[in-house]
Amino acid sequence: MTLDEKQLLFKDVIGASVKDMRNSLGQVLYKLEEAPEFTGQNQQASDALAEAQYEVIRIENVVNQLHGLYLLENDSLAVQRQETYLYELVEDVVANMGSLLQAKQIDFSIKGEDICWYVDPYLLSCVLQITLLNAIRYTKDRIAVSLSAHENGTMISVIDNGQGYPDSVLESFQALVAGEAVRHISSQNTSWLYCERIAALHVNQGKQGYTRLSNDGATGGGRIDIFLP
Repeated sequence: MTLDEKQLLFKDVIGASVKDMRNSLGQVLYKLEEAPEFTGQNQQASDALAEAQYEVIRIENVVNQLHGLYLLENDSLAVQRQETYLYELVEDVVANMGSLLQAKQIDFSIKGEDICWYVDPYLLSCVLQITLLNAIRYTKDRIAVSLSAHENGTMISVIDNGQGYPDSVLESFQALVAGEAVRHISSQNTSWLYCERIAALHVNQGKQGYTRLSNDGATGGGRIDIFLP
């Protein structure tokens, strides 16, 4: 067996394994969401269920990221851009997290017009899920998604009202997206790298997508911007 054949075989194996893991995690989430009557009578049980849902969605996300980064590393991930209404796309992603947001008593809002843009809806959904999970982890009780049109593209911003990111985290993010060495690799670093790489795959008229992490001036919480040309 040649090296190319081995690589092809591994790609097939990892693709099939990821599909199986997604299916299994989907079944676990479905079962967890079937337990509202039991948890509704017990706040402690309800909180435990919310944490379980969060962790399962997070694991599902990590699986998707690892598969995506593997495909990116091997130049096997193709962007399939199509006309997409971004407001509806955000709504769809949030709907899959509805029970989690409700259990954690997080107020969610979408601001801006339903901009129609050419993006890969599946890959962008993965990025949105990552940014929303991050916001759920750090927010106090409120998350907002803002959609805004720019001269050379469109911006999707996910903003929470938590305590914001320390300078060390912001510096680490800058180093990561710049392709520099990062001292401590974490799952959060991997998530941000995936988001940056997916945004960068969206290219239009010489402009390339990107992500930006900062602290929001109005809420004081964390903010991540996703620019799509």
